[in-house]
Amino acid sequence: MRAGGERAARAGGVGAGVLLVVSGALLVAASWVRWADVCGWGEGGSAACLKRQDHRYDIVVPGAPWEPVGAAAELAGVSLLVLAAALVLLPWALTGRRPGLATAVALAGGVLGAAAVGLAALRSGLTGEVVDPVGGGIAGAAWLLLPPAVTVRLAIGARGRRVAAAVLLVLAAPLVAAFSYAVGPYDARPWWEAVSGLLLVGAGLCLVTVPRPGAVAVTPQAQAEPEIRPATP
Repeated sequence: MRAGGERAARAGGVGAGVLLVVSGALLVAASWVRWADVCGWGEGGSAACLKRQDHRYDIVVPGAPWEPVGAAAELAGVSLLVLAAALVLLPWALTGRRPGLATAVALAGGVLGAAAVGLAALRSGLTGEVVDPVGGGIAGAAWLLLPPAVTVRLAIGARGRRVAAAVLLVLAAPLVAAFSYAVGPYDARPWWEAVSGLLLVGAGLCLVTVPRPGAVAVTPQAQAEPEIRPATP
């Protein structure tokens, strides 16, 4: 990667990283509101916890019939809106350059899908009633499918901690969660949103801590070895 690309990747990485950390923290907070009063971490067998696992209490994509739990839906909605903003910067964060046409179109679809689902969750929480995303099922499909696909595509041109960030971002995707850590004994596994949130925070920290362009790592051995100068006559 050239120096200009490295600088773009650094700037994009810091911006996207900060947004991912904020998005992840909000999602962890939303998960806390949903589960903390009835399900301890790693617990899921009590009657109250089993009841809360019903999709009736979902906070990311509420569906009728629905019962809000505190401000969980609002926090999840804002988390998705912040995530949509982070996705805009993802090409520069991972590769340091503008995406190609196909990648840009797919990324735009993913950003719009995430924003539509996030806004619907936020409005649902504020009104106490289910609000469908603008675009309906198309927006939901774009949110589920496009961000992880674009992330994998961009990761091909990434390296170092940017690759780790891409892996964590894919693991945090709702598509992956829906087939793994979000599947519970009833409907939804307790604290699954917190797992996604922590993965987003990890992805953000990987991007924020990418070394600056031109930075040279100094090993302990190099620090210990004295500089050898030629003898002067």
